[in-house]
Amino acid sequence: MGSDVAEAQIDDLSDAEINVLLEIYEVLRLTPGNGRKLNPTSNMYVWDYKGISRTYVVLDPQREVAALRVDCFPI
Repeated sequence: MGSDVAEAQIDDLSDAEINVLLEIYEVLRLTPGNGRKLNPTSNMYVWDYKGISRTYVVLDPQREVAALRVDCFPI
């Protein structure tokens, strides 16, 4: 997953929120660098979608994504 914090945050999500997170994972599987960069020179990104915010890092050159945080915001 990437971090124990992200795993604990995912455990707290509802079934509907998990479905949104799975949508995010599917997009990132195809286009890992598609989020908003936190810093122009880093590989850290944030993706906000339907009340779920996911902070992640893209591991180059593998193009793998590791979750650092997964936050839920009431809509």
